[in-house]
Amino acid sequence: MSLGAMDIFKFLPAGKKTADANCKKCGCATCMMFAIKASKGQIEAEKCPHITDELKDKLDHNKKVQQLTLELNNLKIGGETVLYRHEKTFINPTALVVKLDCNDDDFEDKLNRVLSFECECIGEKYRVDALYLRNLTQNIKDRLVKLGVNFFDDSFLKNLHEVEYTNLKDTVENLVKIRKKAIIDRDEKFCAPTFVHLKTSDYAALSVISSTLLCKYANMLIFDHFNEALFTSLITLRMNIFTDPQKPLQVESKVYEFNNPDENALVFLTTNFALSYFAVANELSSIPRGSYLVITPSEGMSVLTAWSAQKITAEIASKVVNANDILGKVKNKNLIIPGLLSDLREELQEALPEWKIIVGTTEAYKIPEFVKNLDY
Repeated sequence: MSLGAMDIFKFLPAGKKTADANCKKCGCATCMMFAIKASKGQIEAEKCPHITDELKDKLDHNKKVQQLTLELNNLKIGGETVLYRHEKTFINPTALVVKLDCNDDDFEDKLNRVLSFECECIGEKYRVDALYLRNLTQNIKDRLVKLGVNFFDDSFLKNLHEVEYTNLKDTVENLVKIRKKAIIDRDEKFCAPTFVHLKTSDYAALSVISSTLLCKYANMLIFDHFNEALFTSLITLRMNIFTDPQKPLQVESKVYEFNNPDENALVFLTTNFALSYFAVANELSSIPRGSYLVITPSEGMSVLTAWSAQKITAEIASKVVNANDILGKVKNKNLIIPGLLSDLREELQEALPEWKIIVGTTEAYKIPEFVKNLDY
């Protein structure tokens, strides 16, 4: 486990409350400042003339790489530094790889099926991360390079630590053991990224096994059999697990258009939290009537969180509405706000006197029914 500033500070003179506390001989104003810099690797241990051998050993141990990062063109595998996402963040999403044999009679069909796969999740498009190819020929290699496809052969796998799949319980236990050895003990024998080769064609079993191994703690999963529904599910799961908890998913604050809106378009408002946006956008796309969606700059917070934190106010919302000329073309000045912002209605009405503020639904899926019953 990485040493924190307080872990280091307790070994220093100020932490032990000795006469040499905050002597400044290291170039830092205080022992705490030295501890903070040392925890980030910004100062050498030798700079402190009072450092103990125990702390020096701990700092030297702290410098060791926990898990190596392997690069395959634009794909990065491994490089993790924590056991649990909330400690900091996970770094490189588990690579989802399909194995193909270039000598198979149906190789071209299998290859085209994998290459044609694409899914969209929270506004991002995803594909299969890489191909593991057996009996790779130069012609196929040149072709895939031209297409910009990530691929590798057996030689690449020598850089990873294979965890053989036996059963789910034992495989998970092995992955956890290896990750702890790498992250906590910084044992160099376990610093290589891990992979598991899944050979079954039972997609129900694969769904359970692969989703579990993606969470605990495979850096790469190789599949002998490809299924679009399975990969779409895994990509969605992976996106949630590898999202940085310190950086909320958010979309650009602006006005979005759906179904060619005209002067009779509906106008909705919500925050720039990505999940809120896509939930509402999905419903607006299904409505036969054109609409606009006003997105406020709310630091990626959900509606209720943004309101509680004063990140969505009448002033903020009115500025976004007034700054977009396109909304001036709307004949019916009705602004539909989320049901969770009902307490903001009167303030918004004062800030936007030319608009009629309508309290909408608390859940996005109820929007179509709400619109159907809306009296315009």
